[in-house]
Amino acid sequence: MSTEATARLEEIYAPIYKDLGRLEEFLQARFHSEEPFLLQLLEHIQKYRGKQIRPALLLLVARHTARSVTDDHVKIAGVIEIIHTATLVHDDILDDAALRHNVETLHRRWGERAGILLGDYLYSRAFALSTEVAGMAQVLSVATNTICEGELLQIGSRFRPDLGEETYFEIIRKKTATLHAVACSLGGVLSGLRKTDVDRLHDFGMDLGVAFQIIDDCLDYSGQEAVVGKSLGTDLRQGKATLPLIYLLERLDPASAAELIEALRHPLGPAVEARIARQVRETGAVADSMDRARAFIDSASSRISGFDADLRESLDQVAEYVISRRH
Repeated sequence: MSTEATARLEEIYAPIYKDLGRLEEFLQARFHSEEPFLLQLLEHIQKYRGKQIRPALLLLVARHTARSVTDDHVKIAGVIEIIHTATLVHDDILDDAALRHNVETLHRRWGERAGILLGDYLYSRAFALSTEVAGMAQVLSVATNTICEGELLQIGSRFRPDLGEETYFEIIRKKTATLHAVACSLGGVLSGLRKTDVDRLHDFGMDLGVAFQIIDDCLDYSGQEAVVGKSLGTDLRQGKATLPLIYLLERLDPASAAELIEALRHPLGPAVEARIARQVRETGAVADSMDRARAFIDSASSRISGFDADLRESLDQVAEYVISRRH
């Protein structure tokens, strides 16, 4: 993460500085094992922790709506981060990614078996912890089930470049935005907010998470690995039709679009991948996708219009960070 980005996040997270310290202590204690090999794996994936936007959302909601940030707030923020980390471990295997936060991915170093089992270990650890706070286990297990549904839908849609926007948005709402939405809503639940306010926080998080994934999909075409900190170019390689590719197909004449769709139904060679990625950038498909992400950010902001000014400012700052990030 760049110095500028780090400074900006530190400013955004200033209201929860001490709470993030408590979260770090909580996670350090849970990313530990007496078994040497497991400890080695857990220590490695601690390097995956980056912006921690999801737990920060929960803590920001808690800080601005509750009298104090309780141990339950911190615990569930930690559970959300553990679930997110598990998804990263499994995602890297599915994408055969080499880097995560400029660190070698776990499956590349220790193999897919270790990666799959460690992801399962993290999920089970998270669920066990969630049972310690009343009402949380069911919500978080349903959310994780939804995330898996989104991943399976994406796998089932591989090499289907004409899947369309509706299916694309269903995929990213489930696999990415769900955890953002749950983080926001559970911050409200644990603070005792009324259901209508919890629902609005959930909708804010859903719009924010959709925008987050659109930006990720744009960076896969336009980012730089050294800046983004993870393997790029994997979407085309894995046969994923993300929004920039969908918009490219809409821009082409019918014959060219049909030819490209047929080519994308099969794994591509490096030269063809590079040509298509260049087309996505040069036709403005990335720029249009960024505009769509901005529309979701605007929608997110509208969801929280009636909340306290400090909470609105904090959440809007996170939203602006998401839309402007380059990593």
